[in-house]
Amino acid sequence: METLRFLMVTTHFPPQHLGGDAVFVEYLSKELVKKGHEVHVFHNPASYDLVRSARQPSKEVETVTGLFRHPYHSRLGRVNPIIALTIGRWGGAEKRLLELSREMKPDVVHWHNTRGFIGRPFALQNAVCLYTAHDYTTVCPRSTLLRPNMAVCDVPRLCTICHLKWGKPPQLWRAGKNRRVILPPIDVTVLSLSDFVANRLRQDGIQVSRILRGFVPDLGEKETRNRSTPGSIVYLGLLEPHKGVHTLLEAFERTRDQQGFKLHLIGEGSSKADLIREVERLHLTDRVVVPGFLAREDVEEIRRSAYVQVVPSIWYENAPSTVLEAYSLGLPVLASKIGGLPEIVGPEAGSSIFEAGDVDELARQIVSTWNTRESFGERSKMARRVYENKFKPEIHVAEYLNLINDLFRLRDAKSRES
Repeated sequence: METLRFLMVTTHFPPQHLGGDAVFVEYLSKELVKKGHEVHVFHNPASYDLVRSARQPSKEVETVTGLFRHPYHSRLGRVNPIIALTIGRWGGAEKRLLELSREMKPDVVHWHNTRGFIGRPFALQNAVCLYTAHDYTTVCPRSTLLRPNMAVCDVPRLCTICHLKWGKPPQLWRAGKNRRVILPPIDVTVLSLSDFVANRLRQDGIQVSRILRGFVPDLGEKETRNRSTPGSIVYLGLLEPHKGVHTLLEAFERTRDQQGFKLHLIGEGSSKADLIREVERLHLTDRVVVPGFLAREDVEEIRRSAYVQVVPSIWYENAPSTVLEAYSLGLPVLASKIGGLPEIVGPEAGSSIFEAGDVDELARQIVSTWNTRESFGERSKMARRVYENKFKPEIHVAEYLNLINDLFRLRDAKSRES
């Protein structure tokens, strides 16, 4: 394939990021550069600055030949993301994106989450246009399909009121019939990382064209552990109610006398202070650690001494990269049976699922993991094998570039017909 020029459009980009969507953009951009392509990333530091009290960048900006960052800066700073959320437009950012497109003439424009930056994706002249659905932003202003009472929303109604109850700026531009972010006739190919998210978006009229499973760089298989050490259980992600962290802490407390694990709750969020208080109340400070946000190398070190990673979410997860990273390390996973998680977690990977929010079932699985820890080696190999067969970068990038070739051919065929 000839060298292509890519333009990634995303609100967040490492090191100024808040979740897996931005990390995915970084991973994909670097893999494309390795293939000899040129990648430009247009992103918005102001949205990160608005909430940066919750997290600081994990590293300095990394220089990668062939990868060009284009951070958008506005004189209004943190105010502009609030305006963009409310009215769905950030005129200066859209103007700069058009200028950048004219300057670099991208072959492919790939949209990701642009909440608080640019409202709706739009096609740019002569470029193939893609959009990856990392969550439910296209159909839900909150992006999680959760109501303030933590009930899952299957039939959207009164979305503006729901969003206000969350204490967020009203997204007036999405009121009523305009709730969906991607509306026809925009010529954009919508991609999903899971069948579940694709089907849920189709239910609301978003035409998802292709399922492209996620990937993560190879973190390296776990070294042989000294079996005399008890090991630990790891949670990695946002410390928020919808992530089910309280379910995990309760299950761990119930089994404290039946297993000898330590528990690491790694991340930041509104539930952090409450979790720390609960750990102290339960007299678990010697076994439960809530360290906050950690650098990537520190997280990997903790994972390398773990027996299992737990994903106890109670919302419709997509395909969390933390699961794929665990597999890369040969680390089995316990995950909620919800959203896209059952598509990537199961016996094939030495892993298992439990009913979301079911403390008793999770408790039983924690005890079972302790009682069968001598079989960790085999389960670790299974997790690693699934990573190598399904989630290595080469697999995703090959499918991605094949898709783009197909879209080029389709575009050329339409051009000849007209």
